[in-house]
Amino acid sequence: MANYPHRYWQFLLYLFITLMACELMFAPFGFAYDFYSSTIGYLGLAIEATLPIPQILSNNRTRSCKGFRFSVLVSWIAGDAMKMLWFFTATTEIPWAFKFCGMFQACCDSFLGVQYFMYGAGESVPSHAHSGISIRQNGGARSPRAVHKIGRASCRERVWIK
Repeated sequence: MANYPHRYWQFLLYLFITLMACELMFAPFGFAYDFYSSTIGYLGLAIEATLPIPQILSNNRTRSCKGFRFSVLVSWIAGDAMKMLWFFTATTEIPWAFKFCGMFQACCDSFLGVQYFMYGAGESVPSHAHSGISIRQNGGARSPRAVHKIGRASCRERVWIK
């Protein structure tokens, strides 16, 4: 893991070189360049629209928004509101791909807001605590009734019933 920052910058360098090579290669050809630039644009748009999904999944898995700053959430939702206002009130023609991706991203960010309201920024709860599956250090199965009884206690307060 100590090599992680190096690999990240190396990836960015390779991406930059590849994009520049494609730019120079397709620039002389009108139709090919139009297709290439549109593809890069739509790909970037799709990536940006799906950025909140890993955070949504992480929050759902841990049943917490611990580590996710409220100021980031507010800025994302405010940005979505301004973007939607511009997309649907602009006097110039905005392609539907922008509108669709913007609406999808606004829905994802709004769902993050719902998760923040539901889970808060407190301690996370392991996902197995919500699934009805219990894990005991000494092994063995547990009845669903026992799991239900202890399912209401927090992780720190949990006392395993034998």
